[in-house]
Parts: sequence; structure tokens; C-alpha cells
Amino acid sequence: MQVTDQINNSVSIPDTPRRIISLVPSITELLFDLELDRKVAGRTQFCIYPAEKIEKVPIVGGVMGLSFHQIEKINPDLILASKEENAQGEINELSSRFPVWVSDVHNLPDALELIHKIGTVCGVENKAATLTGQIKEQFHTLDHIPENIVKAVYLIWKNPMYTVNQSTFAHDMLKRCGIENVFASRQEAYPVINEKEIRNKKPDYILLPSEPYPFNEKDEQTLDKNLPEVGIKRVDGEYFTWYGSHLLNAPAYFKQLF
Repeated sequence: MQVTDQINNSVSIPDTPRRIISLVPSITELLFDLELDRKVAGRTQFCIYPAEKIEKVPIVGGVMGLSFHQIEKINPDLILASKEENAQGEINELSSRFPVWVSDVHNLPDALELIHKIGTVCGVENKAATLTGQIKEQFHTLDHIPENIVKAVYLIWKNPMYTVNQSTFAHDMLKRCGIENVFASRQEAYPVINEKEIRNKKPDYILLPSEPYPFNEKDEQTLDKNLPEVGIKRVDGEYFTWYGSHLLNAPAYFKQLF
């Protein structure tokens, strides 16, 4: 079967892949929710859902820093990767040996397309269609929320501080729950910013997600001291950055944020 991934590469895979390696935590969770448990043959150390099943799946490294020896032992007939999350050099090397399908998700429509395409590739189109329908229904419950009712900075790292621009999936999630991303217009997808720039933008809140950097109470206290005019709010980063089946519960989380 010839399929096209989300970066427009044509990938030749078996009609029904039996040994799938996922290098993306949110895609690994999706595979289980599509009831493909028996076909998940490898994952990264950051693939943590579903907790009750994931421990049985062999680890092939991190999102970056893969064990090619372990991957060769598994001999996958499909590897699922991400343009943004995985190292391009490693993906290129894997593509020379195995079928690699690469995702590129910037917004909700991209995420729904990913679910549909993975469902098609893995022979579970009906389950994927049901899931995408459920996700759309949940996100429709956010339609009544006006745009830009809260101005915020969404940090993803510290020392230096990184935020997100309008090309990112996190930005799309912020917009859907009525949050104006004050650094949306920056050219870089993940621009470096400082406290002075934050102060000049006059946001209502600084949002501190639980990942990729695990902001904690001490970080919250430091920013509150340095920027007392801005509210500081810690949030669950998974709901802003995980696509796939994790999206099913995101709208309920967004509705109770403020």
C-alpha cells in the first residue's frame, strides 16, 4: 500500500502492518485507543499512556536518541514519527531501512487528519471515524467562547524562556478556549523571550504548563515576584500539546480553566 504522510512523502507499507513502532507519545496513546494493542511493538520512554498497558511495550529510546539496534531487532513494518518531535537525521536514517510515516500537526484539522490517516493505514477506519466524530463534538462545545477574552503568555521552557507563535498546535488550542497568545506574531515557532518583553505585552496571565518543561511551584513564585502585575497559572501541558485521542478530554479541561 502506498500512502502519503503529513509532510507529503510517499510511504510503501504492508496492507496490514503487524509490528508498529511509535516515536510520538500522543500517537502511541492513539494506537491503543484504536484497539491496536497487539500491533504496538515499540515506543519511546516518554510514551506513558495507557498506563496499565504501556509497560509491556519495549522502549526504543527517547523521542530523540533512538536505539537503532533495538529497532532492528523489532524489524517494524511501520514506524510513526513526528516532523517536530523527532530528530530529522534519525528519521532519515530509519526511512532508508523501514517504512516511516511522519506527522506534522499544527492545529485541530491536522490532528483529525492524522487520526483518519493512521486509522486507514492500520485498517481501523471505522474506529478512527468514530473517534474523530467524538472529538469534533467535544470541541463544538467551545464554540460559544469569544476569541481573545484572556491575554496570555504560554511558556514551554525556562533559562531561557521559550514561548509559542501562531504556527504551533499549542497556539491553536489556546485560541479555541478564548486565550489570546500575545506572542502569536513572532516569526519563530518557539521564540525566546524575557521578562521585559512579557511586561511590555501586558498579558493577563503567564501560563506554566506541566510539559515539556515541568514548571513547579517555585517557578510560579519566582515569576509572581518578578512580574507581580501578571497572574501566574499552572496548567496541564498535555491538553495543549498532545493530539490524537488525548483531544477527547481537552475541551472539558479548557472550559474550567478560568
